Amino acid sequence: MTNHYNIEIIETNTHLKVTYRDDKFRKLEHLRGKLDSAMLKQLGRIIPRTETEVDLFEIAYKDKVNYSKIEKEQTLYSQFLSEWYRFFERYTGLPPKFTGMDGKSLKSIITYLKQIGGSEQQALALWKIILSKWPTVKQFHQDNTDLKYINSKLNIILHEIKQQGNTYASGTNGSVEL
Repeated sequence: MTNHYNIEIIETNTHLKVTYRDDKFRKLEHLRGKLDSAMLKQLGRIIPRTETEVDLFEIAYKDKVNYSKIEKEQTLYSQFLSEWYRFFERYTGLPPKFTGMDGKSLKSIITYLKQIGGSEQQALALWKIILSKWPTVKQFHQDNTDLKYINSKLNIILHEIKQQGNTYASGTNGSVEL
């Protein structure tokens, strides 16, 4: 997983962006502020080699250097995908193989759930309901956790879940009924 941090050298108001991938240092970018040859020689002292060391550096350079993680807002697609990844790994014990066709199927699922849910948040709530109720659908469906299959049988799966009784999940705009 790739994470980015903003490092601000307070005295010179210099801003740097550091990138870590899988806990390892990958890239350093100078964003703004003064950066001369003397600072370049000492720069390695304030850059953690691994992402797990960032907390230690925050303590060591308190009031001299600010470290802040750059948070990126997740898209609806990535939220749906994250939920499915967690579901798949929990349900099968294996990491999923994800292809372009799976991505197309997920987009189709999102579109349909937005139509019946009314909003993006309600569509996400419906997706969470479907995945949480997966053990209650017929065994044949339970054995097919692939996104292409779920997309092709979504009407049947939703009908089976609804047949078990009304399901509610609270969303930001109230509750969602299935």
